[in-house]
Amino acid sequence: MKIKQLVEIENVKNANRVLRNLLDRPKTEVVGLGLFYGRAGLGKTRWATKTAQDNGYIYIRLETNITTKDLLRELLSKLLHKTMPYYEVRGTCNEIYNQILDYLQSHQDTVILCDEIDYGFSNEKILATIRDLADQSLATFALIGMEEAREKLLRMRSHFFDRTNAFWEFKPLSQEDADKIFKAICEVVIDLQILQYIHKKSNGTMRILNKYIDAIERIGKRMKKTTLTYDDIKDIIVRVEA
Repeated sequence: MKIKQLVEIENVKNANRVLRNLLDRPKTEVVGLGLFYGRAGLGKTRWATKTAQDNGYIYIRLETNITTKDLLRELLSKLLHKTMPYYEVRGTCNEIYNQILDYLQSHQDTVILCDEIDYGFSNEKILATIRDLADQSLATFALIGMEEAREKLLRMRSHFFDRTNAFWEFKPLSQEDADKIFKAICEVVIDLQILQYIHKKSNGTMRILNKYIDAIERIGKRMKKTTLTYDDIKDIIVRVEA
């Protein structure tokens, strides 16, 4: 498999467009909150991590049982990492919050991508903290969550939902998307029938598609072929799936 790149499939193009619209907002008038959501396996985390890496943005990920202080400690550490890589975050929750706010107010173009935001729905203080940081600074916060995230956000607090000014729902991959991914990262050329078969089996899910790409490359290596047809793999792929 070739070095994984962020292939410009429809989800990536649209997520980039929506994020760009959020970044180009009139910052003094519009809060910098956006929500990117969708079912598991559609490439949300891949998009978020690669976008952060390529643009020098901050990427953080919520986890089960995370506390507000955990979140603030990680965020401050990552904000200061470039200039103070060995900075030890200390202080109360309020003190750390104020350090972050001071940083964001003096670095207005900061972009923070916060993945697994769904874990914040069980701790309203975490969401309130993110909202307050967005309210009190001109920084941009892109929240990434599961397919129910938009509805959960609306049910929890309408005033938080009202502050969220950009949305994109990641959709299942089309066959055209699957073809782009195969051509970009798979070291074996496949025919249309294989593509159609794998796209159907993957149910438009990138995570499953990647498993098939790995299987196809293993088959190609074993058969010593760089091009495969459906007839080449139809009996083998059934055993792989089993």
